[in-house]
Amino acid sequence: MQSSVRRFEMVEGSASKFWEVRQDGASFTVVYGKIGTAGQSKTTPCASVDAAKVEVDKLVREKTKKGYQEIGAGIEKNWRPPADLGRDHVERFLNYKVTGFNPEADPEDQDEESGRREMPVLRDLDKRAFRVGISYDDAEEDFATRLDALFADKRIGDLRALVIGPWFSEVCEGGPTALFERLITHGKKLTSLKGLFVGDVESEESEISWLKQDDYGPALAALPQLEELVVRGGEGLRFSNLKHPNLRALTVQSGGLPGETVRDIVNADLPELRVLTLWLGVDDYGGDSTLEDLAPLLAGDRFPKLEHLGLQDSENADAIAIAVAKSPLLARLSGLDLSMGTLTDVGGQALLDSPHVRTLKHLNLRYHFLSADMVKKIRALGIEVNTAERQESDDEDRYVEVAE
Repeated sequence: MQSSVRRFEMVEGSASKFWEVRQDGASFTVVYGKIGTAGQSKTTPCASVDAAKVEVDKLVREKTKKGYQEIGAGIEKNWRPPADLGRDHVERFLNYKVTGFNPEADPEDQDEESGRREMPVLRDLDKRAFRVGISYDDAEEDFATRLDALFADKRIGDLRALVIGPWFSEVCEGGPTALFERLITHGKKLTSLKGLFVGDVESEESEISWLKQDDYGPALAALPQLEELVVRGGEGLRFSNLKHPNLRALTVQSGGLPGETVRDIVNADLPELRVLTLWLGVDDYGGDSTLEDLAPLLAGDRFPKLEHLGLQDSENADAIAIAVAKSPLLARLSGLDLSMGTLTDVGGQALLDSPHVRTLKHLNLRYHFLSADMVKKIRALGIEVNTAERQESDDEDRYVEVAE
């Protein structure tokens, strides 16, 4: 038996690679390398035809998880869950290597603490996302100075991804106002910008719930070409009158997301939105959103192109799981993420009872309070499931993963 060749490619950031696989009976051959070259090949014998198929399927899953897209396959087949950005410093954004931007930097130097290289000018923009931020040793006005130098750089129109670190030197007393002012004034210069991450700050610099944000509505209106936005921090965060023609992914990481912010998002006009990830957090840190706030989203008639929904880090994870399990939205999702929260067997059973859960391609429940028996039942759903980091607790001792 000889199967046809399946070809996968990844063209993101600096990557331009292909990977092909063909099964020949009880063996399979892979060919891999840079697109445009013949590549290298390797043939692997297996114990049987079925064993070879199992290995091929495993390798295909590994490649698609890494971002490879199958050539000739439709959107449905190529779908994969969004990359996990975690809560530490982001090292890659939109598959671009993150590089510090500092007009006073020596391009040969490397930051001793982060290991991140800094450059005084924009360059290698097919490989790099640039990050602007300040440290404890900098004056707070240095943030605005570095932003001005960034927007004055002759390559600003080629910048594809921008990461914003601390805009404060010691205590975060206000939102990134200097950034918003410049985005609104100079947004037309950012003709290639596809991704923006505001709040690349780890806990040693500021706890996530101490990060003060601002209203993103006006800034996003100045960036109509933007496709992905990541925001870390929830205090003062708003998305007033949010209407954006091209935004495909919105992620908000917070220790407590206010209900008014959730309402801004679920009532926004985002016709191209594919990925929505919200860290809901806890009430003690401003996370006072309710199921009523999420109702327009769970009704199923919002965001017609939505493929992945994350309602994460919630102290009300069981109630959310029950609501999502009953939602008509679930029937058209490929990915559901209820990780990082206080999910117990109550929510787990609701998911098991929903026929639509079995149509998902990926279910992420990492960090949970499910029983071992419930984990076994969920893992038997026949879909890709993450049930890592099972927590032990009594009924009164359950904490979300990210809170202070």
